[in-house]
Amino acid sequence: MLKIVHPVAGMIAILTISTFWLSTAISELFLSEAAIVAVKTTIPWGFLILIPALAATGGSGFAWSKGQRRGLVGTKLKRMPFIAANGILILIPAALFLASKARAGEFDTVFYVVQALELIAGATNITLLGLEMRDGMKLTKWRRGSFLKRGLSYTTSLIGKEDVARGTLAVHLKKPEGFAFNAGQAVYVTLPSLEEEDGKGRVRTFSIASAPDDTDLAIATRLTDSAFKRSLASLPAGSAIEIEGPYGDLTLHDETARRVVFLAGGIGITPFRSMIRDAVRHAPTRDTYLFYSNRNPADAAFLSEFEQASANNPGLKLVATMTDAPDWQGDRGFITREMIERYVGDITSPVFYLAGPSAMVAAMATLLTKAGVGPENIRAEEFTGY
Repeated sequence: MLKIVHPVAGMIAILTISTFWLSTAISELFLSEAAIVAVKTTIPWGFLILIPALAATGGSGFAWSKGQRRGLVGTKLKRMPFIAANGILILIPAALFLASKARAGEFDTVFYVVQALELIAGATNITLLGLEMRDGMKLTKWRRGSFLKRGLSYTTSLIGKEDVARGTLAVHLKKPEGFAFNAGQAVYVTLPSLEEEDGKGRVRTFSIASAPDDTDLAIATRLTDSAFKRSLASLPAGSAIEIEGPYGDLTLHDETARRVVFLAGGIGITPFRSMIRDAVRHAPTRDTYLFYSNRNPADAAFLSEFEQASANNPGLKLVATMTDAPDWQGDRGFITREMIERYVGDITSPVFYLAGPSAMVAAMATLLTKAGVGPENIRAEEFTGY
């Protein structure tokens, strides 16, 4: 129900405020004083629609977030107090004041000063609500379905954990019966036993690091000092964990003749591990390049696994580059256009997949665009919990 209420209420709110704003501007610029009076005295009645719509938008958004406070979800939640405050402190008092002045025929300097303030506040809320809708559509696309499609939730259990790099933990879960996904997708993870919450909430988004036909379900994460990560790292085997999904569109294209180039930074390697494990089993001759950037080998999750896979599969070429490893015998520095062209050749022919810290993903997308790679051949994921 929340997935219907939230976008519908948001649409009603933005349409109502837009109607107020346009009718005010048009009447002031082109119509008579009688028309201005009619508009200003009608707007307060519209609050009977606007206030419930804003309340429903904020309340449903908060409930739907399930405690998550990061990424696009966190950005949307941060805007809502500003939208509410703008409405309660400026728009509603200004509208009531202007309606009173209009009824009395007092179109003086004070009227027009307050009118200007109302128009600015209205334009601000229209912009903020528009941004809310834009980010909501991004999240909807990420979930691989419309807001009418309910995500599937499962309760599973922890099988075990392992260190796969310095400060990086892989968590192995029992694969729930009936759970199926495409390599590269992600899940929401909730810890029912989490006793201590932090400002980032009880939910995290994790790319699935295992292949679809692996017997278990694996995720991997950099360990930080958040309550969630501390709790995850200390969970004993057999602990209950809730997952929802799968979500995400960062999956391999169907044209097996086209080359694949993965550009990964740090823990952004996790969806590519899933895709590579799947590809070497089902399409081992597919021409695939993995550019993997880390500070040093000790920080590179699954590096030895990729080295072995590259040695055993002629279709997979690994380019591991380190930014702070003087003794490293391979490539050094950040991923560059020159580095990609040295191994791949024609940079405009493959399909590129990007994952990693947001700054790295943005830099790689800009690099590829400037090199002439079309947007349809650049695929990246905005992880809401990265």
